[in-house]
Amino acid sequence: MKQNVVVSLFSVPSEAYQAFAEASVYTQTEKTQIAQIALVKRENGLIIPVQISDLTANVANGALTGGLIGALIGIWGGPLGMILGMTTGSLIGGADGSIETLGESDLLSNVAQKLSDGDTAIVLLAQETDESELDQFFARFKTTVARWDAAVVQKDVAAAVLVQQEQARQVREALHKRRKEEIKDKVEELKASVSAKIDAFKEDSKAKFERLAAKIKK
Repeated sequence: MKQNVVVSLFSVPSEAYQAFAEASVYTQTEKTQIAQIALVKRENGLIIPVQISDLTANVANGALTGGLIGALIGIWGGPLGMILGMTTGSLIGGADGSIETLGESDLLSNVAQKLSDGDTAIVLLAQETDESELDQFFARFKTTVARWDAAVVQKDVAAAVLVQQEQARQVREALHKRRKEEIKDKVEELKASVSAKIDAFKEDSKAKFERLAAKIKK
């Protein structure tokens, strides 16, 4: 059985909730087995989970999962997800519930760019020998559906995690450098202030000494 990540973008949010409820109790067949399913929504530029259902116990091959759906949502809900989704496009679902393509780019970027604020989607991990079963399930709704090979998605997620780690490292270095510069500036300011006070004290002491010397001469 082929392992796929199936994404369904909904033009009508209420239909997404209905489809999620039905898919969560989906009767597994020899041709289609759903391992994990998540209902996600885009809010404030980030894709966040609304509900997640784990059906791993009902899947013959438990090694299928590996937390892939959770990892996807983790990327979308982080800073990298916001960057990936900076160019968003409106959903165009078939009026009759027909299946339409999302494009050929990677899942992470494609979904992040297709979902606008307020839009909803279902993301599921499944084993399929016949894609028509899930296609027929989603065809009852106004949706845009696409599939990606789970192995490819897993590699993309791993690469994205490395990118996030590198971003975090660069941010830490930038903050550390900035703090060092700020401390250096403050030290220089303090040194200048102390030096100015010492000079002022010397001038004041010199003036007092000169006045005292003048009085003694008198």
